[in-house]
Amino acid sequence: MINKRIHIVDDELVIRESIGGWLSKKYEVFSYASGEEYLEATKKFNPKDQTLTCLLLDFQMTGINGVELQNQLKHLDANFSIIFMSGNAHQSDIIDAWHGGAIDFLLKPFSPIKINELLDKQFSLMEQRTDIDSKIESLSPDVKISITRREAEVLLLLGSGSSQREVGHQLGISLNTVKMYRSFLKDKLGLNTLTELIRYYDSHLKAIEKIAGQ
Repeated sequence: MINKRIHIVDDELVIRESIGGWLSKKYEVFSYASGEEYLEATKKFNPKDQTLTCLLLDFQMTGINGVELQNQLKHLDANFSIIFMSGNAHQSDIIDAWHGGAIDFLLKPFSPIKINELLDKQFSLMEQRTDIDSKIESLSPDVKISITRREAEVLLLLGSGSSQREVGHQLGISLNTVKMYRSFLKDKLGLNTLTELIRYYDSHLKAIEKIAGQ
């Protein structure tokens, strides 16, 4: 029995058909040719439907682009996670997508094996997300974080999208020193990836700013 769903939003027919063909063997798949078409379809979504759903969203589309659609979807009470697809994305694009709530960014072209591995991983993470999010929401904005003022300054800059080299320039420290503080943040807070760091930054911004003296 299929209990996981994929929504594909891409303005290229060949992409929708090829991805849909791969994934329909394992998931319930629905395809949409534009952000406008998808928004119209959301009006018919059942708010009580608890099927785990992943949205494969093209970053660059005519009409409503991927980020604009992502922003509009924030107001919907839908049980899905967003994976962006793009053939030409910059780091700033990826950071904006993560800040908006995306869980991954898939660069075109990609193979059936690649996308299946990614979806297996993300659906597994989605099954844990409800519990994780409820714990985060229960935290006070003043929750105590055991990092130093300088570590908080580095975390603020990295979380807002600055590269490690830019952090060093803004704080007047060397790149190696920035990497050292990044290592401290990894060890103290378990922030192993950029995605984890950004999510932590978004969830604890007030507390981090307080430590940094802002």
